[in-house]
Amino acid sequence: MKVNLDTDAENIFNTWELYRKIVSFNNMFHREIYTDVASVLQTARHHFALLDLGCGDAANLAPVLGSVPIGRYCGVDLSATALGFAEQNLNGLACPVILQLGDLLQSLYETDLRYDVIFTSFALHHLRYEQKADFFKAAYGHLEANGFLLMIDTVRDEQEDLAEYLQAYCAWLRGDWQGIDDQEKEIACQHIVENDFPETLSTVQTFSQQAGFANYHEISSYKWHKVLRFDR
Repeated sequence: MKVNLDTDAENIFNTWELYRKIVSFNNMFHREIYTDVASVLQTARHHFALLDLGCGDAANLAPVLGSVPIGRYCGVDLSATALGFAEQNLNGLACPVILQLGDLLQSLYETDLRYDVIFTSFALHHLRYEQKADFFKAAYGHLEANGFLLMIDTVRDEQEDLAEYLQAYCAWLRGDWQGIDDQEKEIACQHIVENDFPETLSTVQTFSQQAGFANYHEISSYKWHKVLRFDR
């Protein structure tokens, strides 16, 4: 397994312990979501190659990959610390594993490789509007024939603008999230307000169609959190 530290991207891992705590209490439906992801990946071709953009520590995906017919894995993340944990979590995979330090969009621009599956989890909403459109185009260009983009992300309701979404999401977080204290909830809300720019589902669908994707499937939905598949 090789960790390629090929950029000087900023380490954004300083709130990771809080994120792991949020995940452990299933506040963002990770258990249900990754059950759905496992079902989708079971349909991929034997020995499929997977590119994981914004892989983090891969803690949720690693157990899934151990039960599906993966042949090659590449993970990309901005945090070297996250990739160090990902290396440990993916150590049990029998297939080749490459981990790269870098930006998810730039990594697509800088490679000629193609994949059967491009996977991204709770990462796309950090990009601006034009960057999201560019992401779909770049992802399409790096998929093999019959490949697909599998995306987990937050999506605004059609009637919500961004300010309304952020207000509603933080109100739900403060009222419903378990296992974290009030100060931690405010840290989470501050991160969301400053960094999250989710689109509506219709906008995401338009991005995919403009990029050339043939089909779109909403695999599952848990409040604003969705599992989406886009077929090349």
